Amino acid sequence: MKGEIRFNYVATLFIAVLISCFLHEFAHWITGEILGNRMSMSLNGANPISGEYPEQWHANIISIAGPLLTILQAIIFYYIIHKRQNINLYPFMFFPFVYRFAAGIANVFGANDEGRVGLSFGLGLYTISVVFSGLLLFLVWKVSTKYKLGLKFNLITFLLSAVFLFTIVFIDQYFKIKIIG
Repeated sequence: MKGEIRFNYVATLFIAVLISCFLHEFAHWITGEILGNRMSMSLNGANPISGEYPEQWHANIISIAGPLLTILQAIIFYYIIHKRQNINLYPFMFFPFVYRFAAGIANVFGANDEGRVGLSFGLGLYTISVVFSGLLLFLVWKVSTKYKLGLKFNLITFLLSAVFLFTIVFIDQYFKIKIIG
């Protein structure tokens, strides 16, 4: 598979995007529920059913829960890839970078996860996004270097990841599919 884009790789990448997005939103949802908020969850969002959180710290904890789980996923798959020397799992480590990078850029249109928390703590709209994306890019670079995954391979993986992510965002935006709540 080393550096080749084949159907199985694209299928694995699509599955990685779906699972990653679900886990990210589930982290928001479960954290909100644990804090006592009745929450709803869609393909690309988790929100309090009441429309607002009772405390600002609830909003911060719930907002950061998704990105932290996404980073944890990347770290876990980074170690699995190295332990098993199985590059077929690369999409599960690569997509978290694309996901948080895209979220950082999306802050231009309105603060989301890292942006909201950064603003709440006076760190600015992009600071946490830059730090998280940088950490995830470092993991991608380490694996790419070790397994000789070239720029072309990574750019195609990035573009496919972005297309799959934007498809999920589009479906969520226009069809409003509720998973929970």
